[in-house]
Amino acid sequence: MRAVEQLNGHTLENVFLSVENHIGFITLHNPPVNAVSGTVQREILLICEHINHNDDIWVCIMHSDIKTFCVGVDINRFYQSIVDKDVTNTQEVFYDGAQALYELHVPLICAVHGHCLGGGLCYPAGSDITIAVKDTLFGAPEAKLSVVGGSGHLSRILPPQIQRNMSYCGNFITAEELHDKYGGVTMLVDTFEELMPAATAKAEELCKRGPLLLRYLKACMNEQEDFQMHRKNNMEITYTRYMARHEDFKEGVSAFLDKREPQFNGK
Repeated sequence: MRAVEQLNGHTLENVFLSVENHIGFITLHNPPVNAVSGTVQREILLICEHINHNDDIWVCIMHSDIKTFCVGVDINRFYQSIVDKDVTNTQEVFYDGAQALYELHVPLICAVHGHCLGGGLCYPAGSDITIAVKDTLFGAPEAKLSVVGGSGHLSRILPPQIQRNMSYCGNFITAEELHDKYGGVTMLVDTFEELMPAATAKAEELCKRGPLLLRYLKACMNEQEDFQMHRKNNMEITYTRYMARHEDFKEGVSAFLDKREPQFNGK
């Protein structure tokens, strides 16, 4: 397996790339819970650009090598963006990474375990295939923080009213339920130990179709999807910016960091 350690002069710190048998392995590693920091966002963009210009990579697997897949945007960093009045820029950088994964030139398999929450849910929701451990928890808890979340990506894996209920309430759903009821997960495994072998086997199956067919077919299917992902991301940025004008926005994030119930006043 060949590891890619540097891209454009940047030494990878929290997101790693290795290549074996035409499969690119994108590994999230930002302990303790894979919060999406500025470094994670930048490295996802660098890795996606590298993959798109590397003919040796035919399929990619995105996974985590720590206890959970991804819990979304780093809340401490997000709170600082509120203080700095830089919420829009912070969101734009995150969505650039999520969009880059959705538009990756090769099929993307997400191998998910533990928790997959908030902005982290945009990664499997924007992927081609998701393989998950049965008891993995998926969720969109942003509403509990008074934050407008990634509803545009959720619409790829959930029916509209189920997605709205999850977005309004901040509810969680297991991978098993997401797979069995709504088809939002492609394949289930029972244990974490089975996850990467299953994902690798699926990637090897796709590789048998050859690199040109995979790239053209993915481009064709992405263009046929009427999800208007760029427009949806921009709408979420816009409405988060509207929400950021209010006291309730800062209160929601502050309460989360203070581990207390928020006291919203509609102002």
